[in-house]
Amino acid sequence: MLGEEDYAEACRRYKDRRTKLPERQRYHASILVTQGYSYREVGRILLIDEETISEWVTLYQLAGLDALKNHPGWGGEHGQRFLKVEQLEELTQKLTCEAMPGTKVGSGWTAKAIRKLIRAEYSVSYSKSGVRKLLCEIGWSYQRGRKLYIRRSAEEQARFVLETEEVLAKYAASGARVVPLAGDQSKVYLEATLARRWNRRGQQPLVADGAREKQAENIYGALHLGTGEETSTFCIDWQDSDATIQWLEMMLAEHARGQLLLWVDGASHHTSDEVAEWLETHPRIHIIHFPAYTPEENPKEATWKYMKEEVSHHCWHETMADLRKAINNYYQTTKQHTVNFLEKFGYGWSDGRLYALSG
Repeated sequence: MLGEEDYAEACRRYKDRRTKLPERQRYHASILVTQGYSYREVGRILLIDEETISEWVTLYQLAGLDALKNHPGWGGEHGQRFLKVEQLEELTQKLTCEAMPGTKVGSGWTAKAIRKLIRAEYSVSYSKSGVRKLLCEIGWSYQRGRKLYIRRSAEEQARFVLETEEVLAKYAASGARVVPLAGDQSKVYLEATLARRWNRRGQQPLVADGAREKQAENIYGALHLGTGEETSTFCIDWQDSDATIQWLEMMLAEHARGQLLLWVDGASHHTSDEVAEWLETHPRIHIIHFPAYTPEENPKEATWKYMKEEVSHHCWHETMADLRKAINNYYQTTKQHTVNFLEKFGYGWSDGRLYALSG
């Protein structure tokens, strides 16, 4: 059966204790068949049925010695797949086109539900690790869900893009000094939040549960879309029209020169009558509203996580004063981020002015 070189290689692989037992068993069977033992005799020696020995011989004859190796992506008896190729293709199609019970198509499957489906459809049982290997083999991965904002409006998105393009084109053409900003608000709770942390194996981090009536500090802040610097940040007890006006006044004071282009969401404390009346008397601030339910459009949204990483996650503050001090300490150092908001619309900012990007 085995050629001279393959026989020597099969002996070497069989003697290598690092080779997994099912694979060594296939080499052993091939060596015995080459030495003249019948399939029945090899089966008695290795406690394997004759049909399996015949299948291994056929594998070798079709594809050579490497056909007897364990497949790197599969476990199971003798390194073989439990599902046939056509069954695997059918399962892939079913998982893609049908939804797990109680969900919608595209919302994903749990490993438990897939194992149950395989048992019901193909009368085959997989272990937890086995079904994970199977999913990896068909190109699936374990993913965290992401919100789908079903109340988004295509008209609102188009309005935002058109308004932003018009504003940027206007000020780029005029050469006027501008300060492009993206603003937002966030809460930091007195009670510590949980996050992933490195720790010694087997010693899960323990964070005190304060349950202190959801006390929180409300933070207003803005991100300079040209430099990536955080600006106009202050804390207040509540987010309302008065707080928003104080925030806008802070922006005017911090940026004494140039037209302020401010992108914010459509929260009620941004669009109230009080704020609208104040803006009418302060034309140096031009407001562009992000479309509703599109937090990913606002580059300021992404900056809150850096602050909460240092101030909130796994941090215990005895009092609100301690929390405010921690927030203040965080903002004492210069915070700068990479921002490509303007570039997405084909513009850059330098020395107080917008300019169109070439190409």
